[in-house]
Formats: sequence, C-alpha cells, structure tokens
Amino acid sequence: MFTPKKKLVMCQVCRGLIEASAKTCPLCGRESVPRARLSSAGITTGGNFFSLVILTINIVLFVLMSAAEVRNGGGAEAFLQSASNGVLDDFGALVPSMVRAGQWWRLVTFNFLHIGLMHLMFNSSALFSIGPQVEAIFGSQKFVFAYVATGIASGIASLLFLPGGTAGASGAIFGLIGLMAVYGYRLGGSFGRALTRQMLIWAGIGIMFGFFIGANNVAHVGGFIAGGALGFVLAPDAPSTANSAARWNASAIGSIALVAISFVMAGRVYGTEQAKGGERETTVRKARSAVQFARVVEDATNAVNESFDLNSQSDRATRDDALRIATDLRRVAADLEKAPAIDEQSNEIRTRLIELLTRRATAFEKAENDSMIATAASADRESFDAAFNDFAEWENKTVQDFQRVFEK
Repeated sequence: MFTPKKKLVMCQVCRGLIEASAKTCPLCGRESVPRARLSSAGITTGGNFFSLVILTINIVLFVLMSAAEVRNGGGAEAFLQSASNGVLDDFGALVPSMVRAGQWWRLVTFNFLHIGLMHLMFNSSALFSIGPQVEAIFGSQKFVFAYVATGIASGIASLLFLPGGTAGASGAIFGLIGLMAVYGYRLGGSFGRALTRQMLIWAGIGIMFGFFIGANNVAHVGGFIAGGALGFVLAPDAPSTANSAARWNASAIGSIALVAISFVMAGRVYGTEQAKGGERETTVRKARSAVQFARVVEDATNAVNESFDLNSQSDRATRDDALRIATDLRRVAADLEKAPAIDEQSNEIRTRLIELLTRRATAFEKAENDSMIATAASADRESFDAAFNDFAEWENKTVQDFQRVFEK
C-alpha cells in the first residue's frame, strides 16, 4: 500500500523526483510541485492524448462500418443502427469459432468496434470520463498498456464463457475502472476511499445496465478483474528513470504495434464474411422463391390429377365439369407465369408445364360430349409425368445446394 513517507512526485518544470511534501523543487528552485500528490481536480487534468486517440479510432471505425453498409445497399440509417454481422465480422468482431480457427487478432480488434450509434456514444462517454484520469495518474505508456491488456482479457473471458460474438470498448473501459478502484484502495485515506467507492458504483451501474440491454457482462467482469489485478502491480506516475521509461515505452509501443498488426490481419481477410453473408442472403431469397414455386407446382399437380380422374368418370362427366377443370388448369398456369425465376432448369420446367396446362385447358374447353371429354382427360399423361419427375429431381438438388451453403 502506498504510504505518505518519502512519497516522490515529479517536478512539472525540471521533471526531477522530489518528496511530495516539498513546497519548492530543491533541484530547480521552482514552486512547481503541488503539496499533495493527488487532488480531485488534478485527476481530470493532465495528458489525455491517447484517450482522444482511442476515441477517434472508435469513431472512425464506426463511420467506416456504416459506409460499408451503405455500399452494400443500406440506407442512411446505417449510421444509426448496428452494422450487419458480415461487416462487423470483417472489421474484426470477436467471433469464438473464428478465433479458435486461428484468427487471434479478433481478441484485439473487437475492442475498437461498436454495435450501433448508441453503443458508441455510451462507451465514448465512459472512456472520456475515465481515460484521462488513468492517463494523468499512471502516464500515457501505462495507460496504453492497461487499455489493450484489459481489453484482451475481457475478450478471453467472453471467449471462454459465451458462445456468441461480441464487440465494443466496454471490456477495456471496465478494466480502467478496476484499475482506478484498486488505485484508490492502495492510496487509502478519505480521497482514496471516495475514489474506490466511485469506481465501484460506476462498475455496478454499468453491469446493471448491461443486464437490462443484454450487453456482454462477461467481458465487463473480465475486464474489471484484469484491471483490478493490474492495479496491484502498476505504480502511479509516469516512468521516473531511464530504464523504466525505456521498458514502459517498449510496452506502449508493443501494445500499439499489436493493435496495428491486428487490424492489418483483419484487412487481409476483409470482405470474406460479407461475401459469405451475401451468398447466404442470395440463397435465402432463392429458397423462398423455390418454396413459392413448389407450392404452385403442387397446385398444378392436384389440378392435373383431378383432370385425369375425370376420365374414369367420363360416363357421368358433364360439360360443366370440363369447363370447371379448364378454369382450374388456366388458373395454375397463370400462377406459374407469376412464379419467380430461380434458375434455367426450373424455368424450363415451368415453361413445359404452362404449355401442357394451357393445351389441356383448351382441350377441355372444346370438349362438348363424353367422347371429347374422355379424349381430353387422357391426353399428355406421359408428358405431365416427365415434367413432374424433372421438377422432383430439381427440387432435391436445390435443397442439397441450400444445405451446403448454410453449412459453410
């Protein structure tokens, strides 16, 4: 635990280390050191460069995802709503199956993506509140390291305990909250206790809010625990010696490089998931059209079978029966005309059926006696059987094609 004995702080002029109780710097003689290491006002001042950089990255990526949605055919609402799964996955959302398949970089990139404008605004507000505090107290190098490390930890927690995909900066933000909570605990005193209490309240509100909106609280808790663990390891203040500065500069540069490499890796496979999503959407539309076509063919089958049955009743079939059959045949022929186009084979089958149905309807319309009705009823049986058999083969093949697409 930090103690007030010989507490060192950095002179804001010469950057030398002096005791926190000193009113003037013994190295440069300037009154540039506050009497206390911390003040509630001092927390919100100081460097916030990397906090703003992360905010900017989050916003830019959200705009790029929205633009991708617009390019894929979405409207202006793409800038308000969540991106599609294909776009999110291509930009680097955390998808467990893909991570296990070797796309490790998603444990990093998902921390910079957001699912909708409200998600982005909520996390941006939280990051702008907590980020500058951490950066001012621990220094930019430790802030960058803590943000990336706790974000990855939150992703690992989500990967281990949740089957679904996720995205968002909240895991890393909860990591910063956990870091500050432990910092306040180690600092002690009334200010430290107040700081810890405030951070715990923030964490509690965030988790409760997460339950209501269905957010990824596993990532939140994972990030908070990781941040708390770092709070017991990281000392406040920027590095004070050349060696420690070199180490932390290397850590920060390594963290930034890891983020950059992760997005480069995501860029190498960009478009893959959108292509798969487009193929699935095309298949879904084709499946719906196939179902509609099958229903019309089923109606045609029933109408044709009823017309063949009329042959066995020719001794009591009437002119009215023939006209009724003709009307049904023309109705299903018209329905086939309206059925959506699917592929060349189904179009060929549809054309054959329309021709057969129209010819059969005409024959029944012209049938004025029992003999003509019987002749009309017995005509084209083999042709109809061949057309319906071809349809059954096409239907089985199409179903298998659908299954292969959805199994990818």
